[in-house]
Formats: sequence, structure tokens, C-alpha cells
Amino acid sequence: MSNGADSKQELLKQAVEAGRNKEPEHARGLLLQLLYLDNREPLYWLLMSTAVESREEQIYCLKNVLLLDPENSAAIHDLKQLGVEVQPVSSKDDSAGRQEWHTANITPPVNPKRPRRNQSNLSLSWVMLSLGIGVIIIAIGYYTVQGLSPETMISTTGGINEFPGEKSLQYSATPLGELFAAQELSSSDRDPQSLLAATYTPTPRYIATPHPDNNYFARGLTALDNEDWLSAADLFQSYLLVNPQSPDAVFYLGLAYLGAGDLEAAQAAFETSLAGDPEFAPAYLGRARVFMAQNADSSLILTDLNSAILLDANFVEAYLERAAYRLSRGNIEGTTDDVAAAEAIAPLSALVQYQKALVLLAEKNYLGALQASQRAYELDLTLMPNYLALAEAQQGVQQYTASIETMQIYLSFQEDARGWELLGLGYQFSGQVDLALEAFDHALALDPNSPQAAYYRGLQELVDANPQDAFGHFQVTLAALPDWFEARIGLARAYLGTGNPSGAFLEVNASSNLAETDQQRAAFFYWRATILEALGQSQTALADWRSLLNLPAPAVPAEWREIAKDRIQ
Repeated sequence: MSNGADSKQELLKQAVEAGRNKEPEHARGLLLQLLYLDNREPLYWLLMSTAVESREEQIYCLKNVLLLDPENSAAIHDLKQLGVEVQPVSSKDDSAGRQEWHTANITPPVNPKRPRRNQSNLSLSWVMLSLGIGVIIIAIGYYTVQGLSPETMISTTGGINEFPGEKSLQYSATPLGELFAAQELSSSDRDPQSLLAATYTPTPRYIATPHPDNNYFARGLTALDNEDWLSAADLFQSYLLVNPQSPDAVFYLGLAYLGAGDLEAAQAAFETSLAGDPEFAPAYLGRARVFMAQNADSSLILTDLNSAILLDANFVEAYLERAAYRLSRGNIEGTTDDVAAAEAIAPLSALVQYQKALVLLAEKNYLGALQASQRAYELDLTLMPNYLALAEAQQGVQQYTASIETMQIYLSFQEDARGWELLGLGYQFSGQVDLALEAFDHALALDPNSPQAAYYRGLQELVDANPQDAFGHFQVTLAALPDWFEARIGLARAYLGTGNPSGAFLEVNASSNLAETDQQRAAFFYWRATILEALGQSQTALADWRSLLNLPAPAVPAEWREIAKDRIQ
């Protein structure tokens, strides 16, 4: 085998393929060959740190990375996660007299390389689609440090628990269309884990205490990451048989039960964790989530969320959970405060920026929401709910074509009613009515209670002279959004169309306090006058026709204005 660049590239491809196939022994062997060829390449040591088995081996590899590249963000991060204090590395101190695992024949690196601006021709996009998640995180961090051009980078996030004083890298995101247009995916490949999982740096765990004495703990964490809840519960139970006084293991057991939907067992686990350590903040957060799932009294939920934050003022996840809960109850001011606190701690968290976007959407600050959701997207392409927030914000600032693209991408990975509803709205507002109706039908097939899809489908039924069908759609809309003025007018029109002008009159009167704009007032006067005439009250209707004509001309459709003039002559 040649020792040239082609040989290294081929070995690296094989190593990352082994990582993707979860073959750590094979990956280690290939990486060892790379280190024989070049032990002064930081990337090889970084990759090796993800393939070795023990904590000591990881530390050894990561320290070699810092020896070669003292500012390498990924290595600094991982060492801190392992509980290792990061200090300036000396080759003399680090390698003297050591016999490390398989490296007896590999001389530890001595002279650091200068960072290279032009890396090998290995396609980073190929690496992103091929690597196992642990390996690709390292590769992204390394190549960013080395100055790889932004056009080839897919964005990452620093997680929600940033380390104080740690230098944060800036990433440039690949545009959505460019990223996905390049992929030819079969239907079986269209899920975030098969493609998007390699495009971000995952949030560091709030609890990162090493447990090298027993591999059940690490295997349990892996099962949690894979949402294999029952296996995770079994593994943490096995760990606790040997280590019964481990509050973090009991906490993770509670998360496993919570994921599996066993709320009673989850609550018992979190309370056991608190019994072992009453100041263990995550257990309060876990129990609050159980209470929320049980629709418990808000005082129980907020007490636990407040306790988690009081015990750890930097607990970003607790701030976000409290923000989401407050937002669900209409407490915008409290939600804003929580998001601001979380952002001050972790400004590079995609979850923080996403929650910020939701608050701004609730405030109808669409430009601010767009900026926050775009930032969340840049930080983490895999945060799927953010695509919904992004599309809603885009529509709020009338970027309808962009919202269509956003939802097309989202729906290629995730099938849900809200996605189809937003896609339909994008088509509706860009004048593509037929496509909008198809999207709304998809939404209603997935969730018959989708309010906006039902509204526009109801309007179309009125156009098609099917008032009875329209009636049902508007009822669905108003059950979810009772203060939507246009939906109340639509229901009044449906009553009128089904031969019930009395019902129509009651409904149109119920909309009177909801009208806020001149256009809405015009609709109110026009339809109430029309309904009054249907009730045989033409003289009473004259007042509404006159009120319609007194509105600014641009607010009144020309056809309505002519009808009003004809009535009052």
C-alpha cells in the first residue's frame, strides 16, 4: 500500500464507513494504519478518540489532538465532557515513558503542524453522509478550525449548555435547497436520522459524570439516544443493581420510563433520585415533565420547574421547559423572560433560538421570529419543529415561495397535518389555489381538526355552492380559533346558504367585536345587511349599507359599493 495522499484518503473512507456500520474494531485498525502513516494529523487522533473503548484511551487521543492543534474546539469540548481540565499541552510531559494501548509502535506526535488552508480532495459532503454520528461531529469541528470554505460546510450547533469562556466557532449553513437538491433519496431513506443526523453537534448532556466501572450505564445512554426506551430502562436497572446510590442513573431510568409512557414508574424514579440527592436539579425537571403529561395542577409543575432553576441558575433546559409551559398558558411576558435568560447562558443553542421564535410568533413579531428561526436552522438542521416555525415566520413577512420550499423539505422527512397546512397556506397566498386545496386535503386527512386547512376548504365549498359542507369546516375552525373574524363571517354565510338566516344573523352579530380593520368592518356591514334582507328587514339593513359606504374606498370591494349605492337610492 502506498504511503501517499491517495492511500490516506482511501483508508479514511474505509474508516468512516466502518464507523457508520458500527464496527469499532475495524475502524480502530484502519485508523491505526493512518497513524502509522502520519501521526501528526489531528483529524486521525480525533477520529480515533471516537473509536477507542476506554476513557483513558479517549483522553490520550484527545490530548494528542491538542498537542498538534492547541485551539481545537472539538477536543477541548470532549475533554471537558470527560471531566479533564484542559491545560497547555507539552509533548515532553504528555508522551514521556508512556505505553498506551495499541500505540507501542506509534511514536506520539512531537511538533505541531500548522493548520492547512487547503485540505485533501476528500469530499466533506460525502463524509457527512457516510460517517457515524460520533465521527462526523469530530470531522465537522476539525475542518471548521482548519478553515474549510463555508460553501462545503453544513451547519452545527454548540449545545444548550455552553462551557463558560469556551471559544465558539461560527458556521455557515448550506442553503436548504442546495442541501437537499443534491441528495437522491429513496422513500426508505427519507428520515432525519438517515441524512440530517450528521449535520449538527448534539446538545451536551446536562449530566456527564463518567461511569467507567460498568458498561450498562453507557449502553443505557446509547439506548436513550436511540429512543429505545425499554432497553434503556433495562440497562439502567441493571446498573442500579450494582450501584444503587447513583442519582443520575435513577434520573436516566426515569427518562426511559417517561419516553415509554409509563408515567407512574417515571415519577417514582425521579422521586427516588431526589430522595438520594434533594438538590439534584434534573430530577425536578423530570418530575415536572411527568406532571405536565398527567395534566396536573400548574402549581405542581411550576414548583418543580422553579426548583430546578433555583438549584442551578444555568440550567438552560429548565428555562426552556418553563418557557414552553408558560407559552402554552398564554403567559407571554414570563415566557420572554425565560427565553432571555436561556439565551444569555447559551446564545448558540438551536433550541433556545427556536423557543425564541415561538414567543415572537405568539407576539406576531414575524420579522423577529424569522431571524430567530433562521438562526436555529443555521445551528441545527435536524431540529424539525423549527421548520414549522420558520415557514410560519416566512409567511408572516410574505415570503410565501420560501415557505413553500421550507415545507416541501420538512414534509419529505416528516408527515404531519401542520406541515401540510402551512404548505397549503404558502400556495394559497401565492395564488396557487389548486395546489393549496390539495395540501389542505392532506392536512385534514391527517387531522380533521386542522383549523386553517378547514377554513380555506370551507371557503372553497362556498364558492362551489356546497354550504352544508362549508358549515362543518367553519365549525372545525372556530372550535380551535373562536376569535377568528373571517371564520365567523364564513360560518354566517354557510348558515345563510343552508336556508337559516336567523342562525346567520346571530353568527354575524357575534363577529362584530372581532372586526379590527376597515376591510373587516366592510365585510361585517355587507354580510349583516345581506342577512337582514334575507330576514325581510330591508329598512333595518339600510343603516349597514350606509355604514359600508362611509368606509374608506380602498377597504370596500367595488361590487359591494355598487350594491350599497343601489340599496340606498
